[in-house]
Amino acid sequence: MEPIEIIGQVISVIAVIVSFITYQMKSERAIFITLSVATAISCIAYALLGGTVALVLNLFSIVRNICYCYKDKGILSSKAVPVVLALIMGVLSVFTWEGAHSLFFVVGIMLNTLAMGYFNPQNLRKSILLTSSLIMIYNLFIPSIGGTINEIVAISSAVIGLYRYRKGKQA
Repeated sequence: MEPIEIIGQVISVIAVIVSFITYQMKSERAIFITLSVATAISCIAYALLGGTVALVLNLFSIVRNICYCYKDKGILSSKAVPVVLALIMGVLSVFTWEGAHSLFFVVGIMLNTLAMGYFNPQNLRKSILLTSSLIMIYNLFIPSIGGTINEIVAISSAVIGLYRYRKGKQA
C-alpha cells in the first residue's frame, strides 16, 4: 500500500469514529450536522483512495443534510425535494463514473436520500439494510476500510433498532 493510501485509510477510520458520535445525538438537526462532519472527513479519505464518485456524491450529501436540517422551511418543505436531490446525485454520478462498481454507491446513496426524506425512523432503518449493503460493496471494491466498517455499523445499528422496536411493541 502506498503512503497516500495508508493516510486515506486512517482518515476513513477517523470518519467512522466521528460518525459514531451521530448515534449519540438526540435532535434531528444535531444528527445531520454531525453526519455532515463525518461525511466531510470521508470525502478526504475517498479523495486519497481514488473514490471519485463517493467523493463527489458525499460532498453533495452535505448539501442534502443541510436541506434536511431545514426541511420545514420554505421551498425545502416541498415533498419534491428528496427526488430533486436524488436526481442531482444521479446526474453528478455521470460525470464521476469509475466503472460498474460505481453503481453500488450511486444507487445506495440515491435510495438513502429518498429514504431520509420520506420514511419514518423504522422504515429508514429497514432501508439502511439495503442502502448500506450497496455502499459497503463499493467500499470493499475501492477499498475503504473505514467506509466498510461504517456501513457494517450502520447495518448492525439498524438491525438492533428494528429488533428493539419490535420487542417494545410486543411488550
